[in-house]
Amino acid sequence: MLRSYQYTEKSYLDVSVQNNYFRNKEIDIAKEYVNAHPSSKNSKKECPVCHIPSGEYYYTKWGVDYLCCMNCRSIYAVCDDSIAKDYQNLSELITLRVDKTYQNELLKNREEMWGEFIEWAEYRAFRFLRKNKGLNIVDIGNRMEGYSNMIKAAPFCERYDLRDSILCSDSHTINKGEADIVFWFDQLQKELNPSEKISMIRKELKECGLLFVGTRAGSGFDIITLKEKNTNIYPYEHILLVSVKGLTKLLEDNGFEVLEITTPGVMDVKYVKESIEEVGDREGFVRYLLEESSPGILQDFQRFLQKGCLSSFVRVIARRI
Repeated sequence: MLRSYQYTEKSYLDVSVQNNYFRNKEIDIAKEYVNAHPSSKNSKKECPVCHIPSGEYYYTKWGVDYLCCMNCRSIYAVCDDSIAKDYQNLSELITLRVDKTYQNELLKNREEMWGEFIEWAEYRAFRFLRKNKGLNIVDIGNRMEGYSNMIKAAPFCERYDLRDSILCSDSHTINKGEADIVFWFDQLQKELNPSEKISMIRKELKECGLLFVGTRAGSGFDIITLKEKNTNIYPYEHILLVSVKGLTKLLEDNGFEVLEITTPGVMDVKYVKESIEEVGDREGFVRYLLEESSPGILQDFQRFLQKGCLSSFVRVIARRI
């Protein structure tokens, strides 16, 4: 297994990935739903990765407890399955996200990032499959129309299926066992039963086909530092914040060989710096670092997080075995 990292030439201070209006609207919808559907005291407390009966209390956000598994160090919400599932199908949230203005904002802010990902994926396809033309690609859960269109139009894509998406109904032009690549991004953090889902995804792939996973990582710097003060992490949008160790275990336990792990995030330091007043004295070193360091030093620190697989966005390539 290769642990790698990548640098970005952009300053993290200049990176913007979402319009504040839409981000705040999503959070308002989520908070209203959580307040109306509090977590039951009898909710499951088992680690969804290791299945250890109960983790250690980590923090509470909007009345929902988050626990940390002492074995794999993943962080997970204590919540009722039905409540979390109903949130993911909330009509008000879906209506916002399929809105043309919302989708156009995503395209404007992320088009360059998506293009860089497609180039990276094409290179990795050739490296691990020995080909990067005529590939069958299944994209699971993608809710960004511009992103979906760019993947579909990519030179290495022959056939493309979008599954489990608010953008369209499943087309299923690629049968089970025919996919060369499955993309599964920003979905694991919402999974109630990740092992079951990964097992289902495995059936979509050819023998030795590749799974590309991207998700928020509970072992990342801004999540560990800010805990409940992290404005980007909230119930029931984020149920499982799997650690790098936990994600490796999930994949290996469900029929995959992990080929490469990266944490290419560029936003960790930015998020913590923006919430510096929330850090307080409990993280004295972090506060001093962020207040006294130059932009160049902070950029170097972000690169250190990338290199050490300590950023809060993790990307994994795994092969079906």
